[in-house]
Amino acid sequence: MNSNKKVSVIFLSIVNLLTLAAGVVTELTMVLDADVTSIVPIKAHMTVNQILLLNFTVIITVTMLISIVTTYLSTDVPYSPREIITNCAGVFMILPVVIFAVAVYNGVTAELSQDRVWIILNAVYFVLVNLINFGCVLTVKYDSE
Repeated sequence: MNSNKKVSVIFLSIVNLLTLAAGVVTELTMVLDADVTSIVPIKAHMTVNQILLLNFTVIITVTMLISIVTTYLSTDVPYSPREIITNCAGVFMILPVVIFAVAVYNGVTAELSQDRVWIILNAVYFVLVNLINFGCVLTVKYDSE
């Protein structure tokens, strides 16, 4: 593996850790019923969970876009989105699925029905983002071989 691809794999791994950390922090915040300070300026009337999930969605979307762009810049061949997703090994999805399970618990126990929907939809999106992010790391690694 050449040094550019090693740097890309390390960078993408760090980005993936940020995504996982965002998921853990979000779910723990909901479990502990903690207060939230938004990083995205919000003028609309939203519940604390909705504000938390909006911030979470913005963060993981940005990390996913960073992963996709880095993958396309790092690989010699342009891989299709399907190839990137199928390159993701199932073992890498264990922690995202655990976080998904906690999110489903948070969704089921949420007081408002609209919060329930937001929480569960964000959990599904989180798993998809992790599938893409881990697929990107493994695609760059696969491309270097």
